[in-house]
Amino acid sequence: MDFDVNVRERILKPVSEVFDAVVDHRKMSQYFITGASGDLQAGKVTWEFDDVGAKVPIDVLEVEPNRKIVLESTALGPALRTTIEFAPDGPGATVVTVTESKFPLTKEGVQLALGQNAGWTHTLCGLKAYVQFGINLREGLNRRLTHV
Repeated sequence: MDFDVNVRERILKPVSEVFDAVVDHRKMSQYFITGASGDLQAGKVTWEFDDVGAKVPIDVLEVEPNRKIVLESTALGPALRTTIEFAPDGPGATVVTVTESKFPLTKEGVQLALGQNAGWTHTLCGLKAYVQFGINLREGLNRRLTHV
């Protein structure tokens, strides 16, 4: 038996503006990644996270402008499929929903899902802060984190 992780956030900007902030790698670096090999479009892209010293290969399976992005990665072990959906919610607002699947119903699968849930929650909060208020929550994380 497998299960999915779902995270959503309402952002007070039009769908086109929110979608653009997700597909444009320069804008993504203001709230999520450090850098990328390119924008999100069908094919492959590499996301960089300098704060943890990681380069993550991403397969971009589908990009439907202003509606949906489907990604897949094996960076954490099992192949995880991530679907990011964009829906208008009244004038000038967008609901972004991230669904990541399929996690095995095991101790390891639950631990991985909890981490991914926290990560996508942080990402959507960062997206909201950046798109809605112009705040970069990644500021200060561009160097590798160390424990004190």
